[in-house]
Amino acid sequence: MPSFEKCLTEVDVNKQVAIPRDFVQHLPDYEGGRTITFPVHDVSGKLWENFGYYIRKGEDYPKPVFQKDWRKYVRDKRLRPGDKIIFRVERNGDNGAPIYTIAAQKKTELFGSTIWSSEF
Repeated sequence: MPSFEKCLTEVDVNKQVAIPRDFVQHLPDYEGGRTITFPVHDVSGKLWENFGYYIRKGEDYPKPVFQKDWRKYVRDKRLRPGDKIIFRVERNGDNGAPIYTIAAQKKTELFGSTIWSSEF
């Protein structure tokens, strides 16, 4: 099951989140020049119908990024810099089609130790 984890930065939370370049092979085919949208399920069961990604042009930041419902997801989960996301691709047992899921973990500092909340 392909996945990636990312601790969120200020830019990730306020604008868009960069996706590891090698993870793009697990996302819907990119048609170039526009944002590709696809459904993503969070672990609470909510469906985010318009998660979008595109690959930025130019040599400065050629990494792919999530947009569109990404911002709604951030607001809904009240994510802040330092929190973590876990993005997975699973396979539908009936037809093998990809199912995209996302989970978030909140970072809490307690007595000098970092504690991660359960996925929500």
